[in-house]
Amino acid sequence: FEDASLGAAVCHNTLEALVSAEAFLAEVARVLVPGGHFLLGHTDLDTVVFNSAELDLTRRLVHAFADTQEEWMDSADGTIGRKLLSIANRCDFQVVETLAWVEIDTEFAEGEVADRAVKRIKDAVRRDHHHDLASQLEAWVEDQRVRAAQGEFLFSVNDYAVVLRR
Repeated sequence: FEDASLGAAVCHNTLEALVSAEAFLAEVARVLVPGGHFLLGHTDLDTVVFNSAELDLTRRLVHAFADTQEEWMDSADGTIGRKLLSIANRCDFQVVETLAWVEIDTEFAEGEVADRAVKRIKDAVRRDHHHDLASQLEAWVEDQRVRAAQGEFLFSVNDYAVVLRR
């Protein structure tokens, strides 16, 4: 894009995969018009919560997922959501607003947010060869299904965003 050619931009769930957040934000600042807005958001994967009979196992599974770097990523940071304001304050933007919301799922339905999180946890455990966790994974997933059938299922994760102005 040409310099000062965009009035607004959005980036969600990408920043953690970049080598340099500062270089990316400098590029966004370059292409935004003066006064242009930028919404920078990210899920904080370290805040994933499941209602589970095995709290320690759940924490280990969540961290195996949150701390993993997939092959296509240049870097990874499962706590990036909570760092957005700090990152934004180091760049050429005015912080307009800081936002947070919780994604919540009370059903363990195919294709919904909790189901997608479980699939990504499974992928991370297998890909990164967490053999100690892999042997317990299916029993943990079955516990989630049982909880869902009993009306006790709960999944949540925090999302954060900053609205910035150039």
